[in-house]
Amino acid sequence: MGKPKFRTQIIVGIAATFSFTSPGFHLGWPSPSLPSLQAADSDIPITSSEGSWIVSFLTFGCLFGAPIAALLVDSLGRKLSLLLGAFPLIVAGILLHVADSFWWLIAARFMAGIGTGMMFTVAPIYLAEIASADIRGALTSMISLSINVGILLTYCVGPWVSRVTLASLGTVVPIIFVLMFVWAPESPYYLIMKNDRKSAIKSLQWLREDGDVNADVGKIEESIEFDQKHAGTFRDLVLVPGNRKALYIIVGITIAQQFSGVIAILSYCGLIFETAGSTLDPSISVIIVGAVQFISGIVCIFTVDLTGRRPLLLISTVGSSIFLGGVALYFQLKAGGTDVSSISWLPLSSLVGYNIAYTIGLGIIQCVILSEIFPYNVKALAGMTCAMTGSFGGMAVAKFYQVVADGWGIHAAFWSFSGFTICSAVFTLIAVPETKQRSLQEIQEQLHKTTESKIALEKSGE
Repeated sequence: MGKPKFRTQIIVGIAATFSFTSPGFHLGWPSPSLPSLQAADSDIPITSSEGSWIVSFLTFGCLFGAPIAALLVDSLGRKLSLLLGAFPLIVAGILLHVADSFWWLIAARFMAGIGTGMMFTVAPIYLAEIASADIRGALTSMISLSINVGILLTYCVGPWVSRVTLASLGTVVPIIFVLMFVWAPESPYYLIMKNDRKSAIKSLQWLREDGDVNADVGKIEESIEFDQKHAGTFRDLVLVPGNRKALYIIVGITIAQQFSGVIAILSYCGLIFETAGSTLDPSISVIIVGAVQFISGIVCIFTVDLTGRRPLLLISTVGSSIFLGGVALYFQLKAGGTDVSSISWLPLSSLVGYNIAYTIGLGIIQCVILSEIFPYNVKALAGMTCAMTGSFGGMAVAKFYQVVADGWGIHAAFWSFSGFTICSAVFTLIAVPETKQRSLQEIQEQLHKTTESKIALEKSGE
């Protein structure tokens, strides 16, 4: 057997993960937009409470997008489901463009959430099914990189252009994804599931850059045969011990990700720097944070399959907690009347450090592990459950931050995020397994300890 070739898989992976640039745009949109909307001369005046609802409705929309995608992914296919996910995001950009009231903005954020929920449910499945084990982690981690591209785009452009111009950019980005991805192959797993063996062979030959894919086809056929005999239901996801353990792990990581405060930090970054009172322009500070996050995402692509999932997650949770504590300390001193001019650098440096720590672990590992630890017959349900858990968590954090920051101060919110993230480090140490460069079958054997489970799951692995 010749040296494995990954060029085509990487190209397809880039096209697929570009779908997350638009969700990244909408995640970052509030940071440059909320200060303008809450200003005295705003064309759509909003209160602090209304601003938190605008932030929250992105995650509320995800609650609807995730089950829609779970219904479509096995009936219409992975590729078409991803393409359909772009259309709510296009609509969201149009609504932001024409918005003339608070409720138009709410509608735009809701549509963006639907598209985001669809992308988060489908993309990890597609990437896991087209990628070889050696690069599966790297390809899946590109989801985080694409999100960071979208966030950086809004951070760099948003402060300097009108709300309408920024909205136009939000419409163009998902259209570019559609044009990039429309030529990509369908997942060979889905094609064999639909009894289209000829197309599946062509898909695998193109993806593997190898004419002899008989062994791969055989493994996929065995996997699909098992899945069709044991159609996955939510009952299977919860009651089968190995699936339940996998669900416990991914829900725990998702909660850790959300309660580190990421959506509040991304959305309120501009307002946080304004409140900090640094001599540096808040818009420049926001761009620095976004640029560092983007660079960290690039580095992660090359480390996730070398360092491993568990060590990165541990470093990420501990580091995030420390830097969140740095932000909390600054605002607590400021609220107590202490002269903080000598440490005016602390909020920016701490948020930069947080973004690095978050990106290398919490930001990427969730999608990587989600793509790896579930058998195919429950993978769509697991993705939907994960997306909905993240949506509830994101909504809670976005609203929690506004209420706590307005009532008790920014420092109280950041101390809460820091404390929760330390708890997440303990969870990682106890519960999260290492899956680096293991085949999907080996991962299933690790999770399903009984002899009966091992025999059954030999056919549902890679």
